[in-house]
Amino acid sequence: MSENYPEEGSLSKSTIRDIRLAAKKMQGTRRRSFQAEIAKKYCGGLAWKAAAIFKWNQKTVELGLHEKRTGIICLGAQKLNSGRKKWEDRHPEAAALLCAIAEEHSQQDPSFQSSIAYTRLTAKEALRVLRERGVSEGELPKKSAMAVILNRLGYRLRKVVKAKPQRKIPETDAIFENVKEKNDEAQKDSSIRRLSVDCKATVKIGDYSRGGETRGDNKACDHDMGGQEKYTPFGLLDEDTSQLYLLFGSSYKTSDFIVDSLEIYWEHLTHEEQDQIEILQLRVDNGPESSGVRTQFLKRMVEFADKQGKQIHLLYYPPYHSKYNPIERCWGILEQHWNGTQLTDVDTMLNWAQSMTWKGIHPILKLSRKIYEKGISLSKKAMRAIEARLKRNPLLPKWDIRIQPASCA
Repeated sequence: MSENYPEEGSLSKSTIRDIRLAAKKMQGTRRRSFQAEIAKKYCGGLAWKAAAIFKWNQKTVELGLHEKRTGIICLGAQKLNSGRKKWEDRHPEAAALLCAIAEEHSQQDPSFQSSIAYTRLTAKEALRVLRERGVSEGELPKKSAMAVILNRLGYRLRKVVKAKPQRKIPETDAIFENVKEKNDEAQKDSSIRRLSVDCKATVKIGDYSRGGETRGDNKACDHDMGGQEKYTPFGLLDEDTSQLYLLFGSSYKTSDFIVDSLEIYWEHLTHEEQDQIEILQLRVDNGPESSGVRTQFLKRMVEFADKQGKQIHLLYYPPYHSKYNPIERCWGILEQHWNGTQLTDVDTMLNWAQSMTWKGIHPILKLSRKIYEKGISLSKKAMRAIEARLKRNPLLPKWDIRIQPASCA
């Protein structure tokens, strides 16, 4: 005799299948936490119902719900008896410092064929920098072990030949040095919030394989058959908290879309967090919608600074080098996470994006149906007033821009 569940009826078969696939990609605590969240959202917190709908083990779901209620994480016997801990578990502070150093030398493969970061940091150089930054000899591993540790943390010593920039402007090296210098300064100042922002390529909704091996029972189209529903993902990585924000817009990628997404991020912060921030440092690509000469973008950023009463610091990467922007690492992980999945509807797209993690944290998602107009720009006369509000770096005027709010100007 079949049973009917009200919550199951609100989910399509493809959504149920995708949720099951998402759970299969996780292990241990992460998987139980995900199953518990799904049980609470769709099954009224009933483990038996979630087990029946999604074909999960009921005891595993019950354990996940128990962990959610109590905050106590149950460690498996295998983990408890796994012998000597890994270096990064024994020295978490040194490991966090190592990751920060590796990130400074890393890039994302722009083809998103791997979520691994390709780094120029050698094991020998990593040990040297760790010593310089105060890590004791007793905490440092051997050089051969350091290479293994870097690999385990997701960093590979390799150049991405495919991603080598075809062009290099005279200011490229100076721009990189400036970005590193300003980022290092911001890391030491708690009043500066470091944000990495960028838009990803448009995501098509439908039975498309999107270049990956298709999951599920249905065949996928390998060519665009004229699908109309598309979404533009905007990503904002808060580098100081490791929280990732994803906004999916159904309209065009414009300057207004980018700044509106920034405002949504700001509104999500608590009043205490907003009060602690004096400067928002944005690391941005040199894209056409947000470049240092895009009039509508600069106008909106001036308005944002005035509205929030905070200084804005725009730091740009040189042309053809966007892969060094930290947000690109998040795009790589998202693309690998849902690679080959048929994003047949917007709910499937959002569910898959929600189940990814960056540094163990799920992203905060938002869907926007607002329609944006393309091609908005300011007249030369109107731009003169905006330009008067900008403080450009005299050596790198298009790559380093500060905006003081009107209350402080």
